[in-house]
Amino acid sequence: MIAGRDILVLSDDPEGLPSSTQHLFRYLGPHNRIFWLNVLNRLPGPSWDDAWKIARVSAGWLRRRRMPRGQQPPRPRTAPYAYAGTPPIIPWFKPAVRRWNGAVLGRHYRRLVRQYDIRDAIVFTTYPSTVDFVRDVSAAAKVYCCVDEWSQYPGLNAADFRRMEDELLGCVDGFAATSPDLMDKGRRCPAALYLPHGVDFSHFQGDPGGARSIAELAGLPRPIVGFFGLIAPWVDLELVAHLSRRFPNVSFVLLGKVEANLAPLARCANVHCLGLVPYRELPNYARYFDVGLIPFVRNELTEAVNPLKLLEYFALGLPVLATRVRALEGREGPLRLATTRDEFCEQLAALLTAPASFVAEAREVARRNTWERRAEQLSEFLLNLPSRGSSAITTEHTLSCPEFCT
Repeated sequence: MIAGRDILVLSDDPEGLPSSTQHLFRYLGPHNRIFWLNVLNRLPGPSWDDAWKIARVSAGWLRRRRMPRGQQPPRPRTAPYAYAGTPPIIPWFKPAVRRWNGAVLGRHYRRLVRQYDIRDAIVFTTYPSTVDFVRDVSAAAKVYCCVDEWSQYPGLNAADFRRMEDELLGCVDGFAATSPDLMDKGRRCPAALYLPHGVDFSHFQGDPGGARSIAELAGLPRPIVGFFGLIAPWVDLELVAHLSRRFPNVSFVLLGKVEANLAPLARCANVHCLGLVPYRELPNYARYFDVGLIPFVRNELTEAVNPLKLLEYFALGLPVLATRVRALEGREGPLRLATTRDEFCEQLAALLTAPASFVAEAREVARRNTWERRAEQLSEFLLNLPSRGSSAITTEHTLSCPEFCT
């Protein structure tokens, strides 16, 4: 495992729902000093969740401005990082604003360098919007980890993000991606790593003996087909409604924050939307599921995605029914893919009578693909990155992590 290094991470909110980047650096953090900058990637919307984030970020900015010069901020609650903060950048990406954001990130980082005596840092970013800072900062190595097709992400300007991503790919030393489609972007990078998602296996095993009963689920007719995650426009609620009508004796449960119109489910008496469940409680709720569901609308965004929840379902011992996307083709485990509604119905009928051996098969696949193992693969990749300025940086060095490791 890489150790004794300073690593600057430019990514999502470290206090939000666990992302792949958070999972990875939870294992790298104890061995290195991690400095995490939460990069605002989109304009806030008219929601209580965004209002709360604005209030929390603003309070953090005010506390920092009142801090005596040279004093280190208290260690963040978000362990195991040496520092976690949100620079006051503007989530709008036209040329003049980009220059402002790059300058703000640079100033914020220079302050960290002085306060913590940061030396020879590795810069690791998941957002194309950080390109102006990444291009100009002095670093031992610069890595872009691509986790989404940002040009297709709701609320983001496609042309702006394509332009920024193209510039970012031209100034980094290493590239990592979570799906085959995203991996294609890294052809021009000196070093590339295919790094599909892992799973916190022990978290999703939970403690069945000490698990409390969930009244909303305990009283539902079985079997239960379940989904957890963000209920966003890319979740095919029309499909969920169709399945609920074709399987009236099955309960369908959706867990997650709702950012989509639930109108398609209005007359579906056997569909139950229970809202956002804290990550720590998710295994306790999902243990009631009999089948895990990944019902994506097929578009450019979802074709490039590697669903984080697949291995989480497997860790729970669940067979999975999913929309056929490239990242799921050929995967191990009790996974059934479908494209048409008739295919979904056929595959769901088969999974509802699945053999008991599927439980052990699913858990074994998850056990082999933990976040700890993914962190070790990322560590090897970072260790093999040539230092900036080395002639070896022009030599292609590609590591590949198989979809499911054996």
